[in-house]
Amino acid sequence: MKTLRGIFLYSGVAVFCVVVLSGNVQAMQIDKLAVVAANDLQPAVVDSMGQDMPMGQSATGQVSLLPEDSGVGKADNLFGEKGGYFHPYITLEEAYTDNVFDVRSNRTSSSRTTVSPGIWLAVPGKKEVPVAITPHNTSPGGLQYQFKDHEGTDRIQAYALGGLDFKYYSANSDLNTTSGVLEGLFRYNMRGGLSLQLVDRYTHGEDGFNSGVPGAVQAKYNSNFALATADWKITEKFRTKLEYSNFWLDYDDYAFRSRVDNGIDLYAYYVYSPKTSFFLEDKLVDVHYSDTSGSANDNTQNFVYAGIKWDTTEKVAILAKTGLQTRDFDDNGPFGNVRKDYKGLAADLQVVYRATVKTKFTLDLYRTDEETDYTSASGKLVTGATFGYRQKYTDKISGSLDVTYENADYAQLIAQKRDDDRLFIRPAVQYLFREWLIGEIAYEFDKRYSSYDVFDYQSNTILLNLKFAL
Repeated sequence: MKTLRGIFLYSGVAVFCVVVLSGNVQAMQIDKLAVVAANDLQPAVVDSMGQDMPMGQSATGQVSLLPEDSGVGKADNLFGEKGGYFHPYITLEEAYTDNVFDVRSNRTSSSRTTVSPGIWLAVPGKKEVPVAITPHNTSPGGLQYQFKDHEGTDRIQAYALGGLDFKYYSANSDLNTTSGVLEGLFRYNMRGGLSLQLVDRYTHGEDGFNSGVPGAVQAKYNSNFALATADWKITEKFRTKLEYSNFWLDYDDYAFRSRVDNGIDLYAYYVYSPKTSFFLEDKLVDVHYSDTSGSANDNTQNFVYAGIKWDTTEKVAILAKTGLQTRDFDDNGPFGNVRKDYKGLAADLQVVYRATVKTKFTLDLYRTDEETDYTSASGKLVTGATFGYRQKYTDKISGSLDVTYENADYAQLIAQKRDDDRLFIRPAVQYLFREWLIGEIAYEFDKRYSSYDVFDYQSNTILLNLKFAL
């Protein structure tokens, strides 16, 4: 299997190089950034860096597919310049929760103070962050959703962001943490049609307290996600895209989760009309666990999708794909009855509906067999839905609502069954004091019901923050 892994990786890189040297493609415009800390529930959970983003960025893992949300064509920034090159920001947040450790009983309340400075820059100057990078630690390859691309006109786009989170807990100073992210993008769109892109994101952070053993130590980790893309528009009707990705993940106290994923992703598009594209996707991911405690979970996964990208009107956009996912373990265990290979449906549906200029709805539905975050399981089948609502009430007041439901069915290695249902609800109200200052008050309800009772919990959190940005 190790020989096959080497052949797979080297052949993938070779194919990527051939495409890079031979074609041309239309320019791509990638949508706004959503900085999320890669918890097991990504879309609506705005954790870690996710709550501390500069203005002009999305506050959830949902990225709009609508052209007007891409930031293209917005010529003026706060001070009349074309976007600006340097954008410093800082967020100050105070939060209170009645269950800081996300446990079933003996709950502990705590306040949390978060200070989050950072800066991002772009060339040419931009008003909004030009890329969405949202790593997800349990997803094979490091991404839970397809990386977004959009048409654009810039010949060269370079972008970099650096940010920190300083968190202070009243319940126990030992919980205090410092998280951070460094990320960047370089994209070059050739005149002939070839687009080349490099993306990288390094994260030093921690999963939520609901990850791992209840009430145990925080799941701190370092990760790096890198992506190289060659996109080639062969004709007006046909387009291909090839991506190579590397995802490195290293945990401090949960060594069995540490791994390296290498992936090759090939797309073939048929452009039916300016608003409608059909595509086929074939993705191969090699998952190799770094620590001996997790190496038995080494596996190779293949995804074959058929999909459509449909911008039906100026108000509605749909990205839908469904297909077959297979997972083959390198070693299934004694007599092949410990780790079961997987073969089943994988799907992703993303819908954006802008009812008016002040009202927007989003819906995501997804299903994937993911990597494990639990020592007694070899993986988990995740099915979920996220609903988002954005409303601008006045020039200064706006509101939002995020609701996520997710089911995780674990492939247990022991007799005890584990099947989790989780509900997350986050209403919030924002007030624009100045063009450079916005405040928000939010409430978060988070509940998990598990067939394995020890993993049950419910928490209520109130948050108040101020965001300064230029």
